[in-house]
This record gives sequence, C-alpha cells and structure tokens, in this order.
Amino acid sequence: MLSFIANICILRKHQIMHPIRVPHGVLDTKRKMAARPFSGLWKVSDPTLLQMTLVAGLLASVFGDCGPPPNLQFASPNKLNNKDFKTGTTLKYTCLPGYSRISSSSVTCNDRGSWDYHVFFVLKQCRNLGDLPNGKVEVKTDFLFGSTVEFSCSEGYILVGSATSHCEIQDKGVDWSDPLPQCVIVKCEPSPTISNGRHNGGDEDFYTYGSSVTYSCDPDFSMLGKASISCTVENKTIGVWYPSPPTCKNIICHPPQVPNGNILSGFGPVYNYNDSVLFSCKKGYILNGSNLIHCGADDEWHPSPPTCELNCEFPPVIAHGQCKIVSKLFAFEQQAVYECDEGYILIGANRLSCAFSGWSPGAPQCKTWCVKPEIEYGKLSVEKVRYVEPERITIQCESGYSMVGSEIITCSEDRTWYPEAPKCEWEYPEYCEKVVTGRKLLQCLSRPVEVKLALEVYKLSLETGQELQLLELQLEKPNNAS
Repeated sequence: MLSFIANICILRKHQIMHPIRVPHGVLDTKRKMAARPFSGLWKVSDPTLLQMTLVAGLLASVFGDCGPPPNLQFASPNKLNNKDFKTGTTLKYTCLPGYSRISSSSVTCNDRGSWDYHVFFVLKQCRNLGDLPNGKVEVKTDFLFGSTVEFSCSEGYILVGSATSHCEIQDKGVDWSDPLPQCVIVKCEPSPTISNGRHNGGDEDFYTYGSSVTYSCDPDFSMLGKASISCTVENKTIGVWYPSPPTCKNIICHPPQVPNGNILSGFGPVYNYNDSVLFSCKKGYILNGSNLIHCGADDEWHPSPPTCELNCEFPPVIAHGQCKIVSKLFAFEQQAVYECDEGYILIGANRLSCAFSGWSPGAPQCKTWCVKPEIEYGKLSVEKVRYVEPERITIQCESGYSMVGSEIITCSEDRTWYPEAPKCEWEYPEYCEKVVTGRKLLQCLSRPVEVKLALEVYKLSLETGQELQLLELQLEKPNNAS
C-alpha cells in the first residue's frame, strides 16, 4: 500500500513538472476551457486520474485530517464554518447550562484523524438547604445539578410544601426547584359530644397531636367502646380522633336460668353490660358449655348459658350381649337398651336410665340355660321349663326307690347338668332278686322269640335251683343230727 502511494506521489510530481498540454481550441479567449464531452477528458490518462481519485480519499486519514468535532455532554463547539479540519486545528467550546469550566475549553485534531480533549467542565452544585425543623432532609445522591432531595416530617407533624426538590438551572446558575417546606404539628377539631354521656375535655378550638379526652356515661347507661380517644394523624395530611368516640346505652340482660345449676358469682339481680355470671352444676350433673357468660351489647348473654346434664358416661358392658343408647322424646333423659346374643337369655332389666348416681337399675346379665332334667320316679326341688346357669336343684326319689348318683346338680355354662342327673331305682326285697334279674334280662332283648326263649330258660333255672336247695337241706339234716 505504501509503495502504491509512493508511486502515486512520484506520478503526481512528474505531472506537476510537465503539465499536460491541452489541444488548441480547448481554452477560450478568457483562458477558460471550452465545453467538450466529459469522456474526452479521460481519453489520454484515465488510469492515472482514477488512481489519483482513490488516493485523495486515503490521504485524509493517512495524513490526519479530522471530521466534525465531537458533541460533548457538558459543552458545545463555537460556530463552525466547515466540516473538515486539518491536523493541529484547535476548536473552542462553550459550557452548557449547569456546568462550570475548570480548564482550557478546546479540542485539537491529532495526526490520527481524531479529536483530543480533556474533561474541562464539571456539574454545578446547588446550595445546602439546611435542616428541616421537626423533620428531615434526605439527600439521595449529592447537591449537584440534576440531583433530588426528599423531605419528611416527624410523627405528629404535617408537611406543608413540596415533598421533593430538584437541583435545576435557574438564571445563569443552578438552584433548587422548591424551597424548604415546613413541618406543622397536627391539629384536631374539638372532641365530639355523645348522647347520654360527656368527656373531660375543655372548650378548646383545637387539640394538638397526642392530646386525649376520656368519656363517661350517665347513670344507668353502659359504655360501648373505648373510654379514651386521642388526636392522631391520617394519611400524613389531616388530624383525626382515634378510635371513634364510645356510645352510652341502657343495657339490661335477663337473669340466666340453668336448671340443676348453681351460680358461683354474679348474683344480680340486675345485669348490665359486661356483667358476668359463673356457674357450676349440682352433684350428679355435668356442665355442658361455658361456665362463664357475659351480658352483651344486644341485651343477650354471650356465650349462651350452659346446661347441666346427668353425669352418665358409657353404659355398662355385659358379656354375651350388647346395648344401644336411646333418648326419650321431648326429654333429655338417656336410656340404654340391652339384648343378648343368640343362645343366651337376659337376666335383669333390659332398659337402664341415666339417674343422679349413674345408670339405674343395675346392669343385666346374659346367661346360658339348661333344659329340665327328666328323672323317672324322682322329684325336683324347683320345677321349671328351663334353668339358668349356675342354678342348682335337688332331686328326691319316690318311696321304694333309691337314688343312683348325686342328689344335687348344677346348670353349667355349656348347658349341661353337672354332675350328671341321677336315677331313681326300685328297692326290691331279697326274695325278689331273681325277679329283678329276670326283669333286667328282658330289658336286653328286643325280639319276642328271644324273650320267650329266655323265659323258658329262666323258668328251668328256677326249677333246677329249687331242687338243688332241697337236696342241700336234706344233706344238712344228718350232719345237724350227729
């Protein structure tokens, strides 16, 4: 590139030393070139002129020419007559409003085709506003041109004026857009009056922040609300009384009625607003609800008076049975109804009621039962269709019969008699032993043929037995005689 520029420079020097000759007739009498086609000008040395045009554009940057001067935030250049400036050109700048000069206010075109300058202007500073009585000044950044400060008042004071101020241009300098405001103490109007009551304040035209008055009600009237109110500020702009003034009302609650209950405190007889009554229940009753109630602004008790209910917990549990709770219609009494499982019978009352001392009567029982024992020629001490365990009975045999087994038996839980039911058997004489033996034999035979055969055999044995007894007697006689 440098060699190309050097060549161009040599060429340019050669042309200056030996100017191109213009053909006759080209210049007029005033030494002005006559009109001729533009293309004719490039006819002899078109390539040379093209190169010269390109180099002309490059020389400005290579040899340091500058364009328009920079636009600075704090200053502007003086009046300009052209847009291109040679290397070394110096331009003067003028301060913009809000800035002050601290050094030489100029820029210079350097040999690189750019402008050199230093910051020669700074922001102007607004004055210190000072302190705000009963308030504070909050400086967000500083006091320089463009900055902002905020104002606020202490509790109980109202800001009169602007809440902010900006450092801005005024005349030939800078100053605050708004002056320092004022913080004025809050003022409330005279305290309001109420019906059937009064307050202890005087007849002042106004009350300052923090002032308070106290109200009282006329006799037989109760106060609803706070007795004292104070002068406060609302939305940081206006003074108001807070809370709202109370009201005075004639409030009477009827004496509370709690059946089976006792009053421990608050005996009346007249109950006004906020009076309280403390309750308890009589022995055998349990309290349901709050034991402490208050007379409310609506002439009613809050919470509602409690109730005293019979102190019955869960009814007794019985073996081999269950119960369910029922309530009598139009009554608070509770009842428990019992029933037994299958195979058991209920002994006792099937329905219990909640009484003063608990459930009454006593809990029933579910028992098993035994059928009446059938004992031939026997008599039972207690005659029933069925007997409940552990019931005991005594058996007695009829005359002429003796008992085989226990005379006392008990109905057991497995529905059997323990020990086993006895028998009553006939008491026969000695001479009837063979008849009894035959009777037992007949009981073992079921077919008539067998019975007939057994009778014949038995008859034969009896006859044979008699003959043997006679023979024994005859043999015994000689022995006795000797």
